[in-house]
Amino acid sequence: MKRIIILIAALAAAAACGQAEDTRYFAPAVEFASTQYAVSAADGGLDIDIHLTRPASQAFTIGLNVESSLKEGVQYRITSTSVPISAGQQDASVHVDLVDDEIWVENAWIELLLKPGERYTLDPAKSVARVEVSKAIHIPIFRLIPPEDVVVTNPYLAETISFQLEGDRNTDSDQEVELGFGDLVYGVDYRIEGSDGPFFTYPAGARSHIFKVNILRKDVPGYDREAVLSIIPQKGRYSVDPDHGSATVRLSDPVVDFKPLFRTGAQAGEGYQLRQAILAADGETWSGNLAANFTLSKEGSSYLKSLRNMGTTYGCLSNEVGLHALRLAEFFPNLRGTEGDALVDYGRNNNTRGFSPVDSLFRFVLDPGSTTQGRLILNKPRTFTAFIGDYTSWKNAWEKDSYATEGNIFASNSPVITGRVDVVLEKLEGRFDLSDTNNALLFTAWFSCDSPYFMKGVDFESLGAVQEDGLWKVSYRLWPR
Repeated sequence: MKRIIILIAALAAAAACGQAEDTRYFAPAVEFASTQYAVSAADGGLDIDIHLTRPASQAFTIGLNVESSLKEGVQYRITSTSVPISAGQQDASVHVDLVDDEIWVENAWIELLLKPGERYTLDPAKSVARVEVSKAIHIPIFRLIPPEDVVVTNPYLAETISFQLEGDRNTDSDQEVELGFGDLVYGVDYRIEGSDGPFFTYPAGARSHIFKVNILRKDVPGYDREAVLSIIPQKGRYSVDPDHGSATVRLSDPVVDFKPLFRTGAQAGEGYQLRQAILAADGETWSGNLAANFTLSKEGSSYLKSLRNMGTTYGCLSNEVGLHALRLAEFFPNLRGTEGDALVDYGRNNNTRGFSPVDSLFRFVLDPGSTTQGRLILNKPRTFTAFIGDYTSWKNAWEKDSYATEGNIFASNSPVITGRVDVVLEKLEGRFDLSDTNNALLFTAWFSCDSPYFMKGVDFESLGAVQEDGLWKVSYRLWPR
């Protein structure tokens, strides 16, 4: 019995060894049918054949590693790095797609390497297939260089943004470079300087070129969007570096919060009071320190207007409390006397009477990233008009029938109007800082006027007005009262 048991165990061991040997013996060797390939990118791709030395006895998967001097997903693609093998199968292939991007690359190659597996063996001499890729076309490769990673601009400012385009070599001829700018519309949202469409000319022989994008003015407070400016490649003419072919531009016009300015309400009528002063001749001290009423303008949430105040003496428009922002009547001291000609209206305070309109003098534009600081801009030149009349008849009208005419001086029968003067606010430049209660608004205004009364007899020590390029320059300061 003991011999029989020993014999059975020996036979079982031998059978087990034979089965293991059979498994090793029947595992196929996997190899590339060819280890060297040569192809042109213009051909679009090729198949890499894989051969098994014997049919597979069961299903398994062959793994691949891929290395290349080209950019995967951009200049080439592999259908899969896992090749399924069915039972009985002896041949397979892997397809390599080549992208004809017309970018010349010296010694371009792709290598496929077979990974070891449990169901097959490898021959090291046949486990690597190398594909030599030729690119016959040699065209410029352009690279876009923006001034910042993300360019931020306020569309109200209508700024011009400069971009640099670099080539990898000197161009042989002029190239018309086409641009895309997200969903922005050419001629509505932007233009290319020197062009009538979304393109520009990159000159022959150049290694770099600067082109300018003009953002067209859009007066929409609260406007905020991003658009991607991109260089569009043109087959056969030029290509674009895939990593440096676009730039992000953010168009942002934040709404200004005027609450820090609006502290003290007007004594009569709507609005809030701001202190104001004019820079004196020494360029350091401020004179005047008067009050003006302000409120939001009808033109939008980024505009501020000054008000002609509502007086209580006649229940009609007057300037009994406060002055408007520019104090234009101070530029006509000879029309503020008590005899002869005078500026005509029903206002009591002769610093400001007579001139209209006074709406929407300031456009507030916040600095990028700021909520309190920015630029003060005049959105367009403004003409302010005042009428001149005989002082005695004007005084009679003011005293007798201002209430009856509801503040309309031209409805009165008393004053004799002898002429008019026009003052043009040609430009305005300044800054605002709503967190600074002492210097909230600082701006300079430039005026023109053809009247002989303009600036005649002015005390220039306190006013500090100077002539510059044919215009009169006056600097102002306004802050919350």
